Amino acid sequence: MLFVYRFLFMLIITMGAPFLLIKAFAGRHGIKERLGFIKKRKSNAKLYWFHAASVGELKILSLIMPKIRIKNHDIDFAVSTTTITGKTMATKIFGDYAAIFLHPVELKSAVLRTIKRINPERLIVVETELWPLTLSVALDHGVKPYLINGRMSTGSFGWYKMFRPLFFPAINRFERVIVQTGQDADRYEKLGAENISIVGNIKYDQVLNGDKIKPPDINFDNNDNLMFVAGSLRKGEDDILIDTVNEAFDRKLPYQFIFVPRHMKDVESICGRLKERSIKYILWSDYGGEAIDEKTILVVNTMGELPAFYSVADIAFVGGSLVPIGGHDPAEPASLGKTVIFGPYMDNAFEAASALLNSGGATEVKNSDEIVEFIDKIGEARESLKDRGERCRNAVKSLSGASERTVRLLMGEDD
Repeated sequence: MLFVYRFLFMLIITMGAPFLLIKAFAGRHGIKERLGFIKKRKSNAKLYWFHAASVGELKILSLIMPKIRIKNHDIDFAVSTTTITGKTMATKIFGDYAAIFLHPVELKSAVLRTIKRINPERLIVVETELWPLTLSVALDHGVKPYLINGRMSTGSFGWYKMFRPLFFPAINRFERVIVQTGQDADRYEKLGAENISIVGNIKYDQVLNGDKIKPPDINFDNNDNLMFVAGSLRKGEDDILIDTVNEAFDRKLPYQFIFVPRHMKDVESICGRLKERSIKYILWSDYGGEAIDEKTILVVNTMGELPAFYSVADIAFVGGSLVPIGGHDPAEPASLGKTVIFGPYMDNAFEAASALLNSGGATEVKNSDEIVEFIDKIGEARESLKDRGERCRNAVKSLSGASERTVRLLMGEDD
């Protein structure tokens, strides 16, 4: 099966060779690094090679790697990422003590070249970064693979199960598979994993221990209004939130609304719908410090600012949850002590959503009518916001501690 995989990958590389050459000459796409041509390490110390595909996974490592450094100063570190953007962020976070490079493509020569140049003792991958050829070559050359913060969604499990013969030889030989939940453990076990440990999700530590968030500087006409921040809005539920706004305006509810779309490509369509409903709005990129009246929606059209806007919320709606997408992370606003609401589709954040609901701090809503009724009730009982927010934050705290447990397992302290 691995032979077929290598053949198909070689075919893809061959077909894409002209395009890759153009990128290589452009010099900004890291083709050489992806082929394993990275700086050779001079130290003979043990090295842990971490791989993180996304910005979220790099944030996970920002909790894990410093804890390992505290326990053992003699370990070297390397971090690989999939994208140029990820490499830039990794350099910013870890560049003063770790080698940073782009992950090699799934060619034996590229992976082997990378391994020979950094000589790692371990390859530690985050969440679901299972590259079968990389793992196979690493194992064949004495590199011990580990998985941390492992998760396995229903969709991913179906895909991995279909190609189990390809992944089993590597997954079966992981030194340690450290996962978030019992369901994740069960799925990895069915794929062939052994030595599985369940420790929880490191992201809860990350949101509780992140850098201090600076609130955006916004001037509103009516500072007595409550702030309703709709974060990570997705297509389909933006219409529901616009219905909410319209009804809230008609009922003269004391709220200021801020929309933060999940994807910037959706900003134009959201603004178009607001225009169709004759609702005024202002784009965050156009904001110049003027007072915003209570019937104007602030639409955030810049990336990476959701935590800042959550920090000024009285009520935080978590998007991707009123449509069957699976929901986005409610732990972020909850960790800030905000009253949280979300829709019924929270499969991707089931653990956090359940804990928040059980705490009594969060509320599930199914449509615009339920959102309006909820915010109307809160508007009449503002004193409940502090208690709800504290319940949400305590729920996130109850889920924390996974980073310390993960490090102990990696260092062999909890065997």
